[in-house]
Order: sequence, then structure tokens, then C-alpha cells
Amino acid sequence: MRLLALRMAPAGPEVALLDASGRALQRARPGARAEALAPLVGETLAEAGLDFPDLEALAVATGPGSFTATRAAVAAVRALALAAGSPVYAPSVLELAAETVAQAEGSPLLVLGPGGRDSFAVQRFDAHAVPQGPPALLERDAALAAARAAERVVLVDLEDWAGPPALRVRLDALAVARAAAARAARGIAPVAGSAVRPLYLRAPDARLEAGRPLVVAA
Repeated sequence: MRLLALRMAPAGPEVALLDASGRALQRARPGARAEALAPLVGETLAEAGLDFPDLEALAVATGPGSFTATRAAVAAVRALALAAGSPVYAPSVLELAAETVAQAEGSPLLVLGPGGRDSFAVQRFDAHAVPQGPPALLERDAALAAARAAERVVLVDLEDWAGPPALRVRLDALAVARAAAARAARGIAPVAGSAVRPLYLRAPDARLEAGRPLVVAA
């Protein structure tokens, strides 16, 4: 499957491409902003000798995570889906982490990711990475209590952790691409680009400046 995955990492935009034989091409632009994502996609496709219509699927992690990074990656994938007519695999970061480690062990998982404001995004999965409920946002003490009671704890993109021993997972664009390809191999259907939405568990940190009204376009 010719599949292209996009990610706005903390260090900058990342792109990964899997060709029909499963070989991978991965490119990143450390220090760049979201505007560099589209040119990086073009360069990666050109290097692989492919064009937009050659893509069979796209992939993106929908969050939770940085508002700006998540929104930029999702918007880029939606635009590419429209241009290429490609469907999209759009798992959450928590789902990706669960799928990455589920084959290694046989016990249920509690996956934790950054939630912002000293909170954690948390979701439970069974031993096969099937969600056992929706993701939730927990304050630090509640997240630590849940982790202490869990059989197996997985941390994704988390550095600051003072809880019980846990398996750490770091995601990149290539991990997103391979997870999407694995989903396709299991017969999981992708969705249309227009159906892809960022996963936000809390309100944004942005606040209106004092004395400035909110203007909404008609």
C-alpha cells in the first residue's frame, strides 16, 4: 500500500511514506513551523517518484496533544485527502501507543499522554488494544492513582512521570504510517478526509486580551 503519514512533532514537521512493497521513506525538518509541512510532503513524494493520485491512503494522529500541532497536521491531511482523493487512517495518539505495544504482552493497558496544565490524557485498552471506554482527562493525582491500580502502564510522549514503572512509547510519522498499514492489513476501513477531526480533551490555552471583544464573522 502506498501510504503517506504526516505529523507535527515538537521538533518540527515529519513525513513518512510507505511504498507498495512496504519500504519506508521518512523525512523531517527540525526547527521548522507548520508551514514547512506541505513543501516537505512535496519533496518526499518527488523523491519517491510518486504524485498525489498515486497515494492509496493517508494517515495522521488526531491527538490529544499540542493544539497547534494537532490542528496543523489534521488540516494538512484533510487538504491532501481532497487533492488526492485518498481515504485517511486517523487513530488517536493513545490508540497508536496501545497498538504499538499490545502484541508484546497479554495484559490490559492503561495509556497516558500529555494533557496540559499538569493533567494527563488517559484511556484503557484490553490486551489486543481494543478501547475499553473513551479517553479522559485526569488531574495528576487521579492519573497516578489509576496507574498504580493498572496491570500495565504505557506512556506516550511523556517525560515528567513520577508514577509506577511504565513502558515508554515515542511516536513519529513512520510509526503512524506503519500503524495505519497494520490497520489496513487487518481489514479496518479508513475514513474520508472530511470526517477527520482533532481530538481535544480540554479547552485551548488561548485567552482574549483584556478589553478586546470577540468578533465572529457572519
